[in-house]
Amino acid sequence: MKKNITYLLFAIMFFTVSSASAHTMWLNLDKSTAHPPGHVLSSIGWGHSIPLDDFPEGLNFDSYFLVDPDQKKTELPLPDTKKDAGTDISGITLINGDLGIHKFKFSDTSKEGTYQVALSTKGNYYTSYLDKKGHKKWAFNTSMDKVKNAKKLLDGLRHQAFAKSYFNVGQWSDPKALGFDLEIMPKADLSNVRVGDLVEFDVSFMGKPLNSSPEISIEYLTAKSNSFGDPDGFMLSCIIFNGKAKFRMPAAGQWVLNVYTRQNVTPDNDLKHLADKCTTVLYSSTLSFSVKP
Repeated sequence: MKKNITYLLFAIMFFTVSSASAHTMWLNLDKSTAHPPGHVLSSIGWGHSIPLDDFPEGLNFDSYFLVDPDQKKTELPLPDTKKDAGTDISGITLINGDLGIHKFKFSDTSKEGTYQVALSTKGNYYTSYLDKKGHKKWAFNTSMDKVKNAKKLLDGLRHQAFAKSYFNVGQWSDPKALGFDLEIMPKADLSNVRVGDLVEFDVSFMGKPLNSSPEISIEYLTAKSNSFGDPDGFMLSCIIFNGKAKFRMPAAGQWVLNVYTRQNVTPDNDLKHLADKCTTVLYSSTLSFSVKP
């Protein structure tokens, strides 16, 4: 079982990203006040390097939306994940793509408080099985109940990713959870975090505090920045205890928090509705914010 799950995890990394190590999905929010009252640009980050690394190709987006301080949800147009074949220019290939860029322009009537920009993908399935001749095969983007001509089903994995970030008009107001299966929530005013501040976060899975399960995995919250860690290929890491994790922020700049969890599907746990589709789920969730000097 463990060996098959390892193959499945490798399959996700190999077939849905452009390198051997898994990409991360996050949101960039860039606030401009050069011309009051200002605006915010939202764009999708995908890959390894903050703020932008690659086009989000291969992702099956489910929802991209804005939530205002009163919890009113507005759907945003989804990016087009298809790309052109590219044009050769002196040995360099020019490729056009879509980073899901949107502009939120403020006005004198803008509602004050904290806004959330969020993004989620649909669940992608990866199934291993034995065919009629006993050969091991893979069915990508196919759940276990949809595999045909299988002599025996071996394992199935479902992967889903979530990302969110915040901006505020006027004073910060405490945001509410969006109900993602895996979600990071701040316990502080993220609009005014400074170097040296200790910032705590709640991490929930299926609405409950995420806890480490030694028989499955130890849960970590990681943090990396374009000014600390990310340029040198490392990150901060904190074990999650009782759904809580915290970091003392060491540098100014944009930071992306990331959590992965791998959970087994059983007929009697919170994932029982997926029992006929997969044996394991892998979720990832990010939260991005900026730290001031």
